[in-house]
Amino acid sequence: MDKITDTKTEFRLKQWSQIIQAHQDSGMTIAGWCRQNKINPKTYYYWLRRLRSKACESKEITTWSNEQPIVPVTFKQTNAPAAVTIHLPTISVDIHDGASRETIEAVMGALKNIC
Repeated sequence: MDKITDTKTEFRLKQWSQIIQAHQDSGMTIAGWCRQNKINPKTYYYWLRRLRSKACESKEITTWSNEQPIVPVTFKQTNAPAAVTIHLPTISVDIHDGASRETIEAVMGALKNIC
């Protein structure tokens, strides 16, 4: 793609990340929120899918609005069995015994934003 197309795409991704964040902050259903805001639900889901794909490609866990990491993520090898393992198509999360409640809540919040 050329520079103009890349810039336009990035602009639209940022625009839609704000729209999707507005929906998530509303607490409404997608159908109800889209109807109220005159947005076609198919368009909403299209951009949601594109944003999630982009997040998976960059392997970053971020919030929609300010793109700051939700929780610091560290990667380390361990031989200890996990108390909980969550498998997703592009990531696996192991939670070991002794993990704090805050850590578990932060991880679950991050997964909610990307899944």
